[in-house]
Amino acid sequence: MIKTEEFEFEQSAGGVVGNITLQPNQSLSWRAFKYFIVFMMLLSFGIATAFSVMGYWVILPFTALEMSVLSYCLWLCLRRTSMQEVISFSGEEIRLEAGVKTPTEIVTWQRYFTKIHVERAIHPWYRKKVSLVHRGESREIGNFLTQEEQEKLIKTLNHLVRRADLAQLSFPEPKSHNADLAPGQKD
Repeated sequence: MIKTEEFEFEQSAGGVVGNITLQPNQSLSWRAFKYFIVFMMLLSFGIATAFSVMGYWVILPFTALEMSVLSYCLWLCLRRTSMQEVISFSGEEIRLEAGVKTPTEIVTWQRYFTKIHVERAIHPWYRKKVSLVHRGESREIGNFLTQEEQEKLIKTLNHLVRRADLAQLSFPEPKSHNADLAPGQKD
């Protein structure tokens, strides 16, 4: 998922002209995850308890192991789909913040020395690789996006670079040469 915010040059904090927020598609929310785990545990431990009453008590530790492995694997998948990358553009710098709930990685580059590198896919089944390159240091962005979302990301990156270029240009206000002269005087 790609979400774009654009700001006016004069009103933005720190000269930020726009943000791009990248998130993977998340098919399961944290709330649904909790309900699913509770349902599976009630079902599995209900069946295991019925078997243990019949004398097959060995099934209880294996049910506990199975539920803990299932919970951990689903938690890992859900955490991975909760990742987020925020790219901020200003006239002077590009800032990348990546993390799950709060940014765990913050990278700031000078915009003049940073370029967008798009590596073509080797086969139509594979996806492109979009990365920001700053003085030889490369950081892939949006590696969880679909092909259509990557195309949108490339267009949005180009658009925000143009907006950052416009923010960097400062147009001085024209001064009148005759403003210092008293009324009625000529050059």
